Amino acid sequence: MEIIRDLATFRPRSAVVALGNFDGVHLGHQAILKTALERALTINGSTFALTFDPPPAKVLSPEHAPRMLLTPDDKLEMLRRSRIDGVIVIQFTLEFAEVTARAFALDYLVGRIGARTVVVGHSVSFGHKRQGTAALMAELGRELGFETIVVGPVQVAGMEVSSTKVREAIAAGDMRAAAALLGRPHFVTGPVVHGRERGRTIGFPTANIQSRTECLPPDGVYATRLVLADGAHRSITNIGMRPTFAEPERTIEAHVFDFDRDIYGQEVRLEWVERIRPERKFNSGQELAAQIASDLKRAKEILAAG
Repeated sequence: MEIIRDLATFRPRSAVVALGNFDGVHLGHQAILKTALERALTINGSTFALTFDPPPAKVLSPEHAPRMLLTPDDKLEMLRRSRIDGVIVIQFTLEFAEVTARAFALDYLVGRIGARTVVVGHSVSFGHKRQGTAALMAELGRELGFETIVVGPVQVAGMEVSSTKVREAIAAGDMRAAAALLGRPHFVTGPVVHGRERGRTIGFPTANIQSRTECLPPDGVYATRLVLADGAHRSITNIGMRPTFAEPERTIEAHVFDFDRDIYGQEVRLEWVERIRPERKFNSGQELAAQIASDLKRAKEILAAG
């Protein structure tokens, strides 16, 4: 898959452009990409996702910007899996934010990309002060000579799929609902780093993961899968402040079942499957160990059931 950051020499063949932030690449985004791929096949064209870096909210209102569901690299990887030909990444700046919806369509979609078809979600917004809508894109397409296809809304169990809804499910610790909206488990990525090795002292060694992913579930114990180069390994994960030991910082610690390998320094992916319980303080390490044994049993039941 091609990554295009400079449009100066970009000359695609009959470009079909899927426009969006694609945070999470959830089922709604997947429907947009699938529609773009199908249209490109019909016209013997090429399919591109057009997105922005950094996300507009990070520039326009950083103090209120939502936590991203994917790192930039993970987003590109998820887009690659959709089998599109490339991703066009436009650098979003305060100067670019002044570009009107019409100027964006004329200068970028038509002038620089030569889009033949533009595919958008029904709730898309673009251009200065987010004044561009799906209806305006269709109107601009008729004026400027490109086809517009509007996709959605996509619903799961009566709920409209959106990045906001995914974040709400994660914030509630409802990882099953988040997975239903994403079409996959929510995951975080990052390196395994050295921690205080508290778990090892009570018989439960853990991998301490330094998450690069912003959007994390609430503190507690979860049934998880740790994904390495050789595949997924069943695990149980505690995220939080470890109140029993009065730790000074939040950590993500995964205990992998039947696993005895040194993975310090490795980049890993941790998939959140289901929350078992909230984090709480125990009176002693022995009491904590007894609770962990119970949690382990529950995690294995959850993961065995899929």
